Amino acid sequence: MDLRDHEADHTHAALPSEGHPLLLSKPRDWVEMVEVNPPQLPNMTHLRLHGRWRDVLITDNPFKQVRVSPYAFAARITHDVPDVRPTVVCSTRDRNILAIESEVRGAIANGVTSFLVVQGDMLPEVEHWSNSYEIVEYLRALQESITPASFEVGMSTRSRKWMLRRRIEVGAQFLTTGPVMDPETVQAVADRLELLPDDPPVYLEISPPFSIRWVKRLESVGAISITDELRARLGRLSETEARAEGWRAAREAASRARDAGFAGIVLMGLRFDTVVGEAYDVWHE
Repeated sequence: MDLRDHEADHTHAALPSEGHPLLLSKPRDWVEMVEVNPPQLPNMTHLRLHGRWRDVLITDNPFKQVRVSPYAFAARITHDVPDVRPTVVCSTRDRNILAIESEVRGAIANGVTSFLVVQGDMLPEVEHWSNSYEIVEYLRALQESITPASFEVGMSTRSRKWMLRRRIEVGAQFLTTGPVMDPETVQAVADRLELLPDDPPVYLEISPPFSIRWVKRLESVGAISITDELRARLGRLSETEARAEGWRAAREAASRARDAGFAGIVLMGLRFDTVVGEAYDVWHE
């Protein structure tokens, strides 16, 4: 039995209002967000986000590494670091729909306002117990049951027009695509998507190409392949020089993403220490 059958005669639930949060689904001039992995064990490292990035994307056990629940981690951020706004990745991998529904409701009650629904890791091979479209449809319906309806639901998409259109049709209010590592590939991603003026905001995922080894790993799990020119350049550089080149490429990719019509970027693939340290310092030089 679907437990939602018992809610047919529900009344709207009210949550405490704290004004209107800045949502990724509401167009802003430009958004620069960074991906953050929750810790493997409970701790207070999230406090180090204070005064750093304003928007963070909380991952959900990437590459099958068990970590603190992204819903719980995001809730701690909303309470302890109010200047940081988390978006929680809702992965359909390893969870059924009731588990995801329960996690989302708990996160909303703790002030989390943004959710990005993804299918989850495809490689290595893992179980996918629930359907990402079903999750989005449920969360959009849940918005009508909460007053005020102050949370948003996004989806990830490949850089293909048909996939983007399908996700918009199912109800995605913002989208992410990528990741790219080479600025020379940014415009091609935008061209394939064929973005329209009335489309929900689309954010381009960017991962700095710090080394040939890192590039190959990301390409093996679906990242946009880099050009031969960048591959050859990275191969000629020392480790220190390659890291500097990685940051240069990422910053240039962000600039080209803005010119190509994306609503912002998501900086991905970084360790937490890098996110709150080197990444913030380099990105805001």
